[in-house]
Amino acid sequence: MYIGAIITIAGEKRASRESIPAAPRAQATRNSPQLLLGSPTAFSDVLGQTLLDRMIQRLRGFGIDQVSVISEDTTDKVAAIDGQTSGGGFWSVWDSVVSQYLNQGIEKLFLARLGPYVEVEVPDLVHFHSQHSKPLTQVYDEKGPLDVVLVDAADLRAGDGSYRSRLSTLIPQRNRYRFSGYSNRLAEPADFRRLVNDAFLSRCAVQPVGHEVRAGIWIADGSVVDKTATIEAPAYIGTETRIGASCCIGGSSAIERSCEIDCGTTIEDCCVFPGTYVGMGLNMRHCLVSGSKLFHLGRKIEMEFNDRHLIADLLAPRNQMTNAASRLLRPVRTISSSGLSAKVSKVASLVSNRFLSSLG
Repeated sequence: MYIGAIITIAGEKRASRESIPAAPRAQATRNSPQLLLGSPTAFSDVLGQTLLDRMIQRLRGFGIDQVSVISEDTTDKVAAIDGQTSGGGFWSVWDSVVSQYLNQGIEKLFLARLGPYVEVEVPDLVHFHSQHSKPLTQVYDEKGPLDVVLVDAADLRAGDGSYRSRLSTLIPQRNRYRFSGYSNRLAEPADFRRLVNDAFLSRCAVQPVGHEVRAGIWIADGSVVDKTATIEAPAYIGTETRIGASCCIGGSSAIERSCEIDCGTTIEDCCVFPGTYVGMGLNMRHCLVSGSKLFHLGRKIEMEFNDRHLIADLLAPRNQMTNAASRLLRPVRTISSSGLSAKVSKVASLVSNRFLSSLG
């Protein structure tokens, strides 16, 4: 069976029910925020791979090779797996992709919106859909409808008007596929932290990208961990990340790729996003940290720091969607981590150090 997929990246704008092409949306989920520390949640790394890449990889595993990715906040480009882009507004781009798929002879169209992380078994969804005469099937979990839809291409071809309007006319006729697998709506930062913990505990299909050097401790290629650092399971250290002397990493913490945790710092129950520098002698607990931004999970507050001796962004600005969607196409680069070192930098101020410690 020839299936094409369109993944929509949920944007900053809180769209109405009519504005989401991936699926009809329920009132309860319609106003969920879709950004995590200023970036779309779909671009966030979870144990070495973005949620978008994991979705693409999962679809490919089910035999779906035709996958396109469109961002709601992007009015001038669409990132597809082949790296091509096309101009136009969001709706014209979405209609154009659907038109291309239909011209290629696809039989069914799989539509998903990220946001939420959902581990749908596509073959089971297709089987359920084929057992019913309705042209559209929407996935539901115990909390209600999810932004995941399977629709017959023949019914889209037969309609009038834009493909958006044709899809809208099929929504009232939808089947409801009751999904009992893993789903996380990622409506708030605590949900993201729960996803990481669930991955550590094997409650979902997310697998760390790296080597399990000891039980519950994964370290990716190219990382450098000082011999005096302490890492307590479960924990994850991403590729090309440096952990300095006398650091302590624990409490189910995930330090993603290209980060640096400087000497004497403790990281517990935290997610440190790619390209983040964390300064010397700090004590961080119950936080999400990305560049210069920090969200404290216990107090539910977000802060941004201007002192680069505390936390800072090590990565240059980049087109997140193009990089995330194309990363699966790049050859794997293996880097030896035979050496141990730690960068010596300026000591953070005692006042700032105590302030960060007080947040725990």
